[in-house]
Amino acid sequence: MRRRFISVAAASIVASIWLTPPQLQAQDMGFQFARVWYESHPGLRSSAWATDYPTAELNLHEAIDRTTGLHLDGPPIVVSLTDERIFEYAVLYLTEPGYWRTNEAEVENLRKYLERGGFLIIDDFHDYGRGYTGPQWNNMYDNIKRVFPDHEPFELTANHPIWSIYYDIDPDAAISTKNGGGWRWGGMRFAPDDDIYYGIADDNDRLMIVICYNQDIGDGWEWPGGRNLGSASTVSFQMAINFIYWALTH
Repeated sequence: MRRRFISVAAASIVASIWLTPPQLQAQDMGFQFARVWYESHPGLRSSAWATDYPTAELNLHEAIDRTTGLHLDGPPIVVSLTDERIFEYAVLYLTEPGYWRTNEAEVENLRKYLERGGFLIIDDFHDYGRGYTGPQWNNMYDNIKRVFPDHEPFELTANHPIWSIYYDIDPDAAISTKNGGGWRWGGMRFAPDDDIYYGIADDNDRLMIVICYNQDIGDGWEWPGGRNLGSASTVSFQMAINFIYWALTH
């Protein structure tokens, strides 16, 4: 069976494998982007899992190939949380968690995946701005609490090393792609500090989950030259690459 990540104790070895030039690697030892398929709540968006798919990850793969030393092993894929293949991928990406619905099998498998060293990026959901939460946050939170009842999200502030592991990023200055189309809640566009980034760590303080709230970095990947995203698209690629590097080296 192919293995794209191993235990936390061997993280430095993992990093050296992924960063080894392709000609020196085993055929199947590269990074591959994996998007999570899930069922939405009844009556809500049935294909919420596929938002920005597949253009977003195809563009992200191209950005990784152009700007990093990571070897890419095949095109991006889609996996269910009950699929045993998730244990072959170092990073999973889940979008639109405001519509996400889990069952017991998915909860158990995701917990095992994360406890064994996996990394989950949750992206593309929003409510009302900093200091306020709403139905989309509550739905994401309820699902995560089913996976880890005793672990709470904490803000990944600007001094966290994840923001400088490859690119130097100021999350406070980053623009939310939710502003790109002029969308408003109650007449208010998101302010620069309304996009918030959270983490969830295991009992050894290893970061297992990154949550992009009031933000949609996948939109930045899908529309690198359009929708008036401006620098939001650039930082979206940079954030993704930082998250991936963090996953591969921790």
